[in-house]
Amino acid sequence: MFVFRLFLATALAVLAGGVAAAPPAVAAGIPGTAMLQPADLGGVKPLDAGRDDWLRLRPPRPCGLTGPAPLADRAVTAVVGGSRPDAVMEYVAVHRGDAAARYLRKLRKSLNGCRDWRLERASADRLTFRWTRHWEHVGEQVTHHTYGTIAHAGGTLVLVADSGWETSSGNPATTERLIIPALRRAATLH
Repeated sequence: MFVFRLFLATALAVLAGGVAAAPPAVAAGIPGTAMLQPADLGGVKPLDAGRDDWLRLRPPRPCGLTGPAPLADRAVTAVVGGSRPDAVMEYVAVHRGDAAARYLRKLRKSLNGCRDWRLERASADRLTFRWTRHWEHVGEQVTHHTYGTIAHAGGTLVLVADSGWETSSGNPATTERLIIPALRRAATLH
């Protein structure tokens, strides 16, 4: 439905000789109802991510890959889990036409040849990847893995990432589990 409304707004603006504006629901931003909720996160309320938080993953940028400019986007974060918490982030971006699908294809190719990034699993509309970073912590070398599952539904790109906690790595199972309710909630944008 969202894609049809966007198409209709664009067509009407072109016929009128103007430039189409985003539909009102997108122009106002991504509503909280389209993002993961406490029920999805074990009771934890997600918080809006800061402008510069998780920047390399909004959207993922292996080897300098650039993403399309979204009509609207939003990122939220939460710390989930008990004795071994995980810092998770959800990123939702609404794009024109098939830009989300094109970006996902480019991401798949970029992950295959980019140092520190690796494609873990893939299907036609979904990828799970690993981003590896190395640093020194208290005199020891740390190898840290952040996992992400990214999918598109129509013109909407949805990412769930898990960076683990402190020096412990994230968990791909967490991102693959959370992408299901994230896609369901983002579908309200259509």
